[in-house]
Amino acid sequence: MDYFAKRWRHVVRRLKAQFRIYEADAGVAAGFRAQQIKAILRLTPLTMLANSFNTILLLFMYWNTRYFHFILGWSTLLCVAIFFGTRAWLKQHRRPPPTQVSERAIKRATLHALGLALIWAALPILTFDTQLDSANTLLLTTICTGMICAGGFALTTVPQAAIAYVSALTIGCEIAIFHDDLTHHWDLALLLILYAFIVCSAVIASAKTFGARLMAEAEAEHQQQLISLLLHDFESHASDWLWELNSAGHLQSPSKKLTTLLGTRSQNLTQVPFTSLFDQDYARAEFVDNNPIHQLEQHFFNRTAFRELVIPILIRGERHWWQLTAKPLLNNKEQFIGWRGVGSDVTHKRNAEMEMRRLANFDSLTGLANRHYFYMQLESLRKENQFSAFTLFFLDLDNFKNVNDSLGHGVGDLVLKNIAQRLQKTLRSNDLLARLGGDEFAIISHGDDSITQASQLAQRLLNTFIAPCIINNKSLQIGCSIGIALAPDHGQDTETLLKNADMALYAAKSAGRNTFRFYEPGMEIVAQQKLHLLNDMRAALEEHAATNKLLNKNFSEDLVWPLTPISGQFEIFFQPQIKLASREVIGFEALIRWHHPELGLISPAQFIPLAEESNLIIPIGTWVLVEACKYASRWPAHWRIAINLSAVQFREGNVVSIVRWALQISRLAPERLELEITESLLIHDNIAAQETLTALRQLGVRIALDDFGTGYSSLAYLRTFPLNTLKIDRSFVSALTKDKSALAIVTAIIQLAEALNLDTTAEGIESQLEADMLQSCGCTDAQGFYFGKPLPLEEALAVARQLERQNHTNSGLSLHK
Repeated sequence: MDYFAKRWRHVVRRLKAQFRIYEADAGVAAGFRAQQIKAILRLTPLTMLANSFNTILLLFMYWNTRYFHFILGWSTLLCVAIFFGTRAWLKQHRRPPPTQVSERAIKRATLHALGLALIWAALPILTFDTQLDSANTLLLTTICTGMICAGGFALTTVPQAAIAYVSALTIGCEIAIFHDDLTHHWDLALLLILYAFIVCSAVIASAKTFGARLMAEAEAEHQQQLISLLLHDFESHASDWLWELNSAGHLQSPSKKLTTLLGTRSQNLTQVPFTSLFDQDYARAEFVDNNPIHQLEQHFFNRTAFRELVIPILIRGERHWWQLTAKPLLNNKEQFIGWRGVGSDVTHKRNAEMEMRRLANFDSLTGLANRHYFYMQLESLRKENQFSAFTLFFLDLDNFKNVNDSLGHGVGDLVLKNIAQRLQKTLRSNDLLARLGGDEFAIISHGDDSITQASQLAQRLLNTFIAPCIINNKSLQIGCSIGIALAPDHGQDTETLLKNADMALYAAKSAGRNTFRFYEPGMEIVAQQKLHLLNDMRAALEEHAATNKLLNKNFSEDLVWPLTPISGQFEIFFQPQIKLASREVIGFEALIRWHHPELGLISPAQFIPLAEESNLIIPIGTWVLVEACKYASRWPAHWRIAINLSAVQFREGNVVSIVRWALQISRLAPERLELEITESLLIHDNIAAQETLTALRQLGVRIALDDFGTGYSSLAYLRTFPLNTLKIDRSFVSALTKDKSALAIVTAIIQLAEALNLDTTAEGIESQLEADMLQSCGCTDAQGFYFGKPLPLEEALAVARQLERQNHTNSGLSLHK
């Protein structure tokens, strides 16, 4: 007995599983049941109409038969069922369909279907008689079969109701067949069972499909709700927002976040094209070849998806940058209906990128283009391996190093900013001004400028340097040298053009600075000659161990120097200095000469500037200082030696140690050494210069200010710095007999020196008249060709003896070699 009970429970479970068309929790299942009932009610008018039509047809068919009274009663019962079914549908139709129904509703639907099926099952039992009328029997069979199929499929969303309906009606038909005579209609009975089985199988399959669709829709709705929740949370907490456009390109239901960002009402946003919200004017001006708003319009026009398109927009007068990503929307018929996308404010990121780009391409001090950006612009001007027409200017500031060394890099930076602003105002808006580094600038002047126009621009640039720079209440006079190259005439590639502009700049510097020069063919030959000269100068220093050590390492006081004179390509010439009143020789000025093995005697004006530029003046100047002191130590005690000190040597910072070391080696009395410096060393009361000169004076060394009157600095340093002598420049001496103003200047200098208790030495005296005029003005000392040219040591000493004999000196001093 237990076995049969278990088998029965197993069968029941299998049957329930067949009728179970979905798996869901109670809340979701209630919604599914509502969908099942809704599907049945949707077909209720049609099924009621079919029932009514079949009833009328049966009444007409059995009008004159003995079964009419049975059909009439049956029809009445069916009409009652149709009435209640129709009334239930009307009630349900007048109110919103329920979203959830209980299991009882499914049971009621099953009972209603079973009741209707029983009514129809009674019909064949009451009227089935193949002997009466074969036509009526055929029609009845057709109606019953149709009702089985129609009812089964109409109730397919509730499989238990459909199975109950089909089963009840099929059983009724089978009873009718059994009642008539099964032996004559066994084939009909089997076909009916087969059709009923097919209908039931189809009902179960359709019901399961319907259930799977319900579950899929529920899952999709759940996912949609989840996505909506996530999107809402995304918009609430993230910096991004969602946007959607209709087919006309207008915003659809803009989110609260988007309206808040734009600071306007949503209805205002939906009335204008989406692209009109962005900064059209800025985009046209800033992005000539790659306008992002134009790209957005092209995507909209072509209906192509896009990603991370960055577009400028003005919000409350402040420029922001939006990054947009979107794709076109299509309906079920593959028709375009609009756009949907996501946007984010990337203003901070964009500004950071722009700042990084600015730092990479522009000089942080002056705001000008830097070397990298300048070279990029040069390359962009090349088309088909040749430059388009433009003019290239190379600018290098004169005397800027003195400012840096004397006043510090902070003041130097302020000077550079001031100069950059001046130059920028001089140029056209489409010209490019760049700072290449240090005090070097470059300009690209666009257009096919002629040499005349380029010259005019170069002169305007030079004119900007006429007015001094006022920095921290100090007046700083800065000059400039300019090299000019014309493209493509002076170079069809970047390297050649830059090299030629640089050679033109070098020519401008060699021409005396504060001027400009165009590149000319042959300048490279001059540059090569200077390079060869520089190499030969270095080779000359390498010939002797002592000078070679000075060349290749920093100075140290333990350097061993030979006692014998160092002879080689470099030689020291001596020019006598005399007392104007007595014409007595008081010493010599040491002047270096270079006997080149191939070029012969080279003028100091040719190689000294080159030595200063290359810093070779440091070992050369040290050699001159030591050797001249060695010679002077063997002269009469009242003779002194004057030695020029280069600004490059002075800036090295160890000039005091070098002078002390030279005096120790030569054993020359310090007061017999006079160091000649230029005004550029004393610019703007340089504290370091004052300390160095004070230290030299403490050694007992004399200090002479060379070429006085030709500089540009203040006279205040005459009172501040420890000087002994003012040397009047030869340009004033040579003009004494021709220009009264020169005489006035010389007189003023001498009077100023007397007031400050300084000696005066006039340079470049070439006649007795000039000597007499200077003597009458009160000048104390003199030198020049009139008294003696710069000569080698022995010849210079011979000239000094002759001067002494001519003036009948009775000092009784003998000349010691």
